[in-house]
Amino acid sequence: MLIYFATCFFLSTFSYGIVAPTGLFVPVIVTGAAYGRFVGMCVGSNLNLNHGLFAVLGSASLLGGSMRMTVSLCVIILELTDNLLLLPLIMLVLLISKTVADVFDANIYDIIITLKGLPYLKPHAEPYMRQLTVGDVVTGPLQIFHGIEKVGNIVHVLRTTGHNGFPVVDEPPLSLSPLLYGLILRSHLVTLLRKKLFFKTPTPVGLDAFLQFSADDFTTKDLGHCDQIDDIELSEEEMEMFVDLHPFTNTSPYTVVESMSLAKALILFREVGLRHLLVIPKVSGRLPVVGILTRHDFMPEHVQNLHPRLSRSRWRRWRLQFS
Repeated sequence: MLIYFATCFFLSTFSYGIVAPTGLFVPVIVTGAAYGRFVGMCVGSNLNLNHGLFAVLGSASLLGGSMRMTVSLCVIILELTDNLLLLPLIMLVLLISKTVADVFDANIYDIIITLKGLPYLKPHAEPYMRQLTVGDVVTGPLQIFHGIEKVGNIVHVLRTTGHNGFPVVDEPPLSLSPLLYGLILRSHLVTLLRKKLFFKTPTPVGLDAFLQFSADDFTTKDLGHCDQIDDIELSEEEMEMFVDLHPFTNTSPYTVVESMSLAKALILFREVGLRHLLVIPKVSGRLPVVGILTRHDFMPEHVQNLHPRLSRSRWRRWRLQFS
């Protein structure tokens, strides 16, 4: 039984780490039942209990310690056994295993998300985020486009950055002062370059530019290939021409003031399901946009890298004293 437990444990660990739909739920049940039955065999000579009871409790303990679920696991195991008399024991085992595991590390799914580098946002903000503002986590440099931009500048920015959205700013003579016009996506810029809607002079074209496009040009089909800027061939003359971004810009993006609480911004970002959140200055006389917040900017690792003092106070409610 000990050899069977070790074999199941290492095989389940190996199979879950490869790109195969092996799953984790059933291997954990089998592995937990194996070591539970092994414990029952060790203490069975002193107790008049069935080894199957130890197997059920072992699977429940390993499931509770690795996945941190309580009520759903209790229902599943009771359905497997069809014995309501085991309910108090299973609840006690799940409670102890989850409590002990929470002291040491996160659940297996959160660990896998962290190892893969996926920017998963938790439902609630960390306590220290209430003491920070969005301006404290904005990093640069910020890449912006003018309302009428040179083609060469667009190509250079798209080739040197991997950003998905860019602010569009109007400056005199298009406006009296620098003004945030909106946000344009990378895929829309690539579509404009593919269609080569260029002009020799920086002149606004208005809504007539839509007549040269169809709705299919801006869809997300073949998204993995349509955003490749290197596939577009442009001549030197075309690189010196201009393109009007106004008709293709989202003029109503979500914006927050740089003094807004980071916790409130996180709730807004997550509840609305945003991909970009523009940060605007609190006072006028500056550039009309301070930065852009994405999922990575709300991650605790990113915030703690910007403010190392937070990592030294992990287990209490952090309160920062800014000079």
